Amino acid sequence: MSTALYLIPNFIGEFDKEYLPNRTIEETYKITHFIVEKEKTARAFLKAIKHPTHQNDFVFVELDKHNNYVGFKMFFNELIGEHSIGVLSEAGLPAIADPGSEVVAYAHTKGVKVIPLAGSSSLFLALMASGFNGQNFKFNGYLPLDSRDRMIALKEMEVRSRKASQIFMEAPYRNNQFLDFLIKNLQKDTKLCVAVDIEKEGKETIISKPVSEWQPREIELHKKPTIFIIEG
Repeated sequence: MSTALYLIPNFIGEFDKEYLPNRTIEETYKITHFIVEKEKTARAFLKAIKHPTHQNDFVFVELDKHNNYVGFKMFFNELIGEHSIGVLSEAGLPAIADPGSEVVAYAHTKGVKVIPLAGSSSLFLALMASGFNGQNFKFNGYLPLDSRDRMIALKEMEVRSRKASQIFMEAPYRNNQFLDFLIKNLQKDTKLCVAVDIEKEGKETIISKPVSEWQPREIELHKKPTIFIIEG
């Protein structure tokens, strides 16, 4: 039996299977064994796409960063010979700004076929809609928490943004304060894109304009998934 590791995208907004390509859904229907970040989220996803397998028959293992993500290896080694395995992200594409890359790298060392399935990525959708440089870009993850290190990181990104769009994010509960920080500390002619609630019908907001035109708390970001992009 030929088995493979399938990379399955999760929703980034509405939990509605209409947001996923038919092939992604059809291939996921064939899989019952999953490596996931959180089992609860994975079950909600599988329910939303109307997976034909009964919930009690799914088999999950969670990626645990507290043991350097090594816990999945026993699961993988034991099952991959008989079952294809799906890697399911908490949101968006597995292995893109996501710990699923650990599983993919391990699969390659074992000579296992890796099959990526198409879906949405908030990073790429925000970049598409920003109007910024889509030929050269970098995802920076989260800025440091320490105020001095955070300022240094922001200024370094701003310099790099003259040649490549700089994409980054913040913990959702700090988004409002973070936008204020960006407006206060970026150069006035630097362009800032704020992309909020991507693929949430009726709520999605994507605004790109120079920092000089942004006002503090101009849009409400508290606890909303948000992508920030700058271009110098």
